[in-house]
Amino acid sequence: MNNKNLLDEEVINSMKELGNGDEEYSDRLLIVQLMSVYLNNLPERIKELSSAMQNSDAAIIERAAHTLKSSSRLIGLVSLAEDCQILEDIGFSKKLDDAPDVFKRIDAVIKIVPDVLKNKIKELEAS
Repeated sequence: MNNKNLLDEEVINSMKELGNGDEEYSDRLLIVQLMSVYLNNLPERIKELSSAMQNSDAAIIERAAHTLKSSSRLIGLVSLAEDCQILEDIGFSKKLDDAPDVFKRIDAVIKIVPDVLKNKIKELEAS
């Protein structure tokens, strides 16, 4: 996937309109705060999802994919969120035959997400 297409600029632009409020980050845009939290939590999310995949634990796959889907969609990682939705549905159905292929797509995107987000944060903070 092209790095440029990974982030939905419409989501980012609408988030830029929202206010701050958190004193620690009062000079930072909300979207930048959310991206930073996402980056901090990403290793744990991936560890949980990877472990669930290795153990074929449908309930954990469903929950972990749901969590990653919600946070990804919030910061504009729409295509990643869509794949997480598919994996969440697979976990819910408890029919895991297609789960490895979907997980491979998610894992491939997750490997580039930190760089994409860090670059976007720099761009947003410079503007």
